[in-house]
Amino acid sequence: MTQSHSREVILEHVVGVLRRMTLSEMEPITEATELYYDLGLYGEDLADAIDGIRAPYGTDFSGMDLRRYAPGEGYDPGFNIVRDFREWRGKRTYRSLTVASLIEAIQAGSWSDR
Repeated sequence: MTQSHSREVILEHVVGVLRRMTLSEMEPITEATELYYDLGLYGEDLADAIDGIRAPYGTDFSGMDLRRYAPGEGYDPGFNIVRDFREWRGKRTYRSLTVASLIEAIQAGSWSDR
């Protein structure tokens, strides 16, 4: 665990970065908040958010494959009909990426794509 940073301090940092990325003050951001499904972050915006979250702590996110957690840049609804249909029917096709999982990665010093 990161010695000099409490979970609350890390949470405050992560929420601050996500607020700047989403430009939203309306929705609460908690440890259970999902970056794609709740905040709509994907593609380059998601990559920028992860980089902003990682930077002050030096956390290694090189093992993270963002395609598992959200669509890539240039996402075009209707391009992947099967995935879009599953999403429309309520079946999630991307892994959950929560604020809590980012905090845990920071505390561990690296991301593990488990």
